[in-house]
Amino acid sequence: MPNTQPIPVVLAGATGKTGSAVGKAVWDAHDMELAAAVARRHRGVSLGLLWGIPELTVTLTADLTEIDRDYAVLVDFTEPESAYPRLVEAISRGWDIVVGTTGFSRREREHLAELVESRQVGAAVIANFSLGAWVAERLAIEASRYLGQVEVIEGHHQTKKDRPSGTAKRMAELLADAMGRDVDSIPVHSIRLPGMVAHQAVVFGSSGQLITIRHDVHDRSAYAAGVLAAIRQVHTFRGRVVNDLGEILDPGRLRPDGP
Repeated sequence: MPNTQPIPVVLAGATGKTGSAVGKAVWDAHDMELAAAVARRHRGVSLGLLWGIPELTVTLTADLTEIDRDYAVLVDFTEPESAYPRLVEAISRGWDIVVGTTGFSRREREHLAELVESRQVGAAVIANFSLGAWVAERLAIEASRYLGQVEVIEGHHQTKKDRPSGTAKRMAELLADAMGRDVDSIPVHSIRLPGMVAHQAVVFGSSGQLITIRHDVHDRSAYAAGVLAAIRQVHTFRGRVVNDLGEILDPGRLRPDGP
């Protein structure tokens, strides 16, 4: 794909809260083309009408079979049940994928990785695309070198289906790896309440003291910069799945040793 051409993006989940925030950022990006959008319940509706952008003429489709593109980056912020077959189809077409959807089974993740390697496409499958979440991961890994007792608390809006969140699962996995423990030994607590967007605290305890590393997302625009960076770089990840946002944002000199 020539570097001088806008990157064609197909957005799945365009009518969701996160999908729409990410999609508007794609629409505004000078080096990207919002080529198509998928939202099954709004098939045939103008996306510009839903977003209040009259000059946006993309019409929503029900699935990828209605999209005639040799290449695109599929950006998916939906639910695992609908996302999985769509991702399989996109990879089979030779498209790269950027995925913020969470809740896939281990077997589904393994199968997607196998397909990515087989088709030699790029994949960024990341639980949380915000810079703050990545920084919190690095801080927690550093703290785990000195404090051995830790628990994770995460909270989301009441409509979020997966529990615990993908972000919390990843945090527990990173801590377990850093501390040489089984992931099941890291307690994770979930809260689902109206008024929440996305919140996580990692609490370390030691004699007479606590350390809390907390990250709060109050607006879904927090994910946009990470997603745009992933879209721009995903084609370079041929044959592999990237799960660490640090590989994309790559403030390398600031990154401590560790996973």
